[in-house]
Amino acid sequence: MSRTSSNLFTELAEHRRQRRNVAHAVLALMIVLMVGTGGFTLLEEQWTPWDAFFFTLITITTVGYGDYGLDMKGEIFALVLLLTGIAVTTYAFGQVVQLAVSSRAAWRRKMLKTIENMSDHYIVCGAGRVGRAVCERFEESGIPLVVVDKDEERCEWARSHGHLAIEGNATNDETLLMAGIERCKGLVAAAPADNQNLVITLTAREHNPDALIVCRSDDPDTEAKFRRAGADRVVAPETNGGHTIANLLVRPHMTDFLAHTGEDDYQLSELHLRDNSPLVGLTIRELGEREPQLVFVAHKRTDQPTRVRPNPDEVLQVDDVLIVVGELDALARAAQHAAAA
Repeated sequence: MSRTSSNLFTELAEHRRQRRNVAHAVLALMIVLMVGTGGFTLLEEQWTPWDAFFFTLITITTVGYGDYGLDMKGEIFALVLLLTGIAVTTYAFGQVVQLAVSSRAAWRRKMLKTIENMSDHYIVCGAGRVGRAVCERFEESGIPLVVVDKDEERCEWARSHGHLAIEGNATNDETLLMAGIERCKGLVAAAPADNQNLVITLTAREHNPDALIVCRSDDPDTEAKFRRAGADRVVAPETNGGHTIANLLVRPHMTDFLAHTGEDDYQLSELHLRDNSPLVGLTIRELGEREPQLVFVAHKRTDQPTRVRPNPDEVLQVDDVLIVVGELDALARAAQHAAAA
């Protein structure tokens, strides 16, 4: 048995033991309440069962609303109940708290173990407005991702949407290593400050030279610095927003088309041909005959410029990228064939 499996069984056994302890503690507490209620009901003739239960409860919790006019027998019984009840109550609450803390720690260990087994995923550093928009688009596409943010509420938002989230500073090596930076396919640096995104980029590039890194930048003049740090793409949300507004005025139909791809029955997408893909060796014409719902916009081959309106007789090769527009079902089928190994 591996060390990981052994640790997993040990943690599971410990969690079960703590649950049994909580059950035993709660049972003991109920017995104390029942004995106290029955005892006071018998000893204090004027008390109703509710009076006896209430006095038992305030006795073992040391609230102390008064002695309720106890006689000597009642005082002796209350003394015994006080000594045993406080011990049982303290133990019960302690076990519940310990189980709660243990459950949270176990959940965190399980999450980190899940991330440890991930590869070719994406890391989103920063779950603000920009980061959330990225997560939502990844969620629509079914892309696995890990969110990193030092704000607890933002991490809870990510978890509520089904994403793995690490609460920590993305500028730290340890945090990015926990997120699987060495095995990820790409990283989005969407922290609120450019200096943070610059450090995130430097750290990520150091641990993963092959990852695709996209950075958010509030200052367009810092693009050269981000690229020297290792960023593949730099996006300025405010500048891009201004361009979108201008295009809505000058080219409204094109902008609407691009903005609503994926919301209707069509989408603008790309097909990246991997090793052993059945599409390798086909011509673009033959691929079009297989998927007539696709429209081929451009063709990109490694170390060659992008060709708009590609030649239909061009033979597809490994690592070719096709920019296409088509129906969602046809795109899904083509993407599956392009990535087939």
